[in-house]
Amino acid sequence: MMYDVVVVGAGPAGSTAAKCLAEKKVKVLLLDKAAFPREKLCGGGLPTRVVKRFPYIKPFVDSVSYGSVMYSSSQRYRFEIIRDKPFLFNVRRRDFDHELLKLALQAGAEVREGTTVTDISLRPDDALLTLETGETIETKMVIGCDGARSLVAEKAGLNTTQQPVCVTLVQEQVMTEQVIEQYFTKKRLVHLYIKAQGIAGYGWVFPKRDSVNIGIGEFQSAVEASRPRPSLKEAFELFVEQMKKQGMLPKDFVVENLKGATLPIFPLDQTYSDRVVLCGDAAGFINSITGEGIYYAMTSGKLAAHLVAEGLKKQDLSKEFLAQYQHRWYDEFGKDLRLLGRFNNQWGKNSEKIIRLMSRDKKFAYLIVGITGGQISFTKYKLPLILRYLYVSLRDVFRKR
Repeated sequence: MMYDVVVVGAGPAGSTAAKCLAEKKVKVLLLDKAAFPREKLCGGGLPTRVVKRFPYIKPFVDSVSYGSVMYSSSQRYRFEIIRDKPFLFNVRRRDFDHELLKLALQAGAEVREGTTVTDISLRPDDALLTLETGETIETKMVIGCDGARSLVAEKAGLNTTQQPVCVTLVQEQVMTEQVIEQYFTKKRLVHLYIKAQGIAGYGWVFPKRDSVNIGIGEFQSAVEASRPRPSLKEAFELFVEQMKKQGMLPKDFVVENLKGATLPIFPLDQTYSDRVVLCGDAAGFINSITGEGIYYAMTSGKLAAHLVAEGLKKQDLSKEFLAQYQHRWYDEFGKDLRLLGRFNNQWGKNSEKIIRLMSRDKKFAYLIVGITGGQISFTKYKLPLILRYLYVSLRDVFRKR
């Protein structure tokens, strides 16, 4: 059977792309190697702008956090923000991704779960996908949403260089709502530990409706190879013990069902080719300071769908036409990703000063939180941030004297 578009990967990027295409009456097939609902390793924290841009996902939110507490590596300094409007939306990826998939199905996309693509051949007039079963599928266009180790990117020759990654360990632990409120209050406060246990990254606790998501992520691009440090698993265990001693977790909390994954942290140089575009993790669309990627996944899926629908009408799916996709995502969020990427190496440096300055100046803190959390544009607020940093640093010097 010939399809207009085959979307490989049914995460937030793939389901969003398939939904948008189906709504435009495009004949689209959405494939995923897993059967849904399936577990997906992720903190599950959504910046509020995700719900603002895609309001239909609001019913899929598991809990809302109305504030955050951020700690320096020594925990000598901390910054707390508590407010009446949402600070972060929390989701359970098992449920969230399944709901997005159902929306694509309801829109008219054909969905095949438990289907592994083993090969893709790009031909002058179409593309041929080979499945694990030996079955072949013909399509005019392929959208790759198949994650960090994207087969689509590989077959299109788009991931020719080894990309730096963030290595994460996560534990999602069921707790009663009463226990969660005891430790994280009714506002479900998020806790962020900068350079937890000395890693080049951070640790987090995202309280949800009836579970907590605890994790650490280390950015390999910022790791000093010569510096001795614990293994990531050991760092996670020490992190949990530290929180138990601080009264942030129950004394009987046990490290179990720990899962790990790697995330790309910089966009690929090129995210399109003849009859191919890449979205989400497959394209490397990740916030290189926080590791958040759902906003970029869903947004890139939508951008790709709109352009591909245009290409189908014009009967032009050449790389020259699809080059517009690169321009569109770059204008939408690529400039911010580029700027954030320049600061990724800061995870390997001393962070005490930044948290100290945040704890002493709310305006500077809100700029940092807004930019790194994706609530405001780094490109737009770069100059105000620099000026505020200089002002607060100078004031800090005189304070020491």
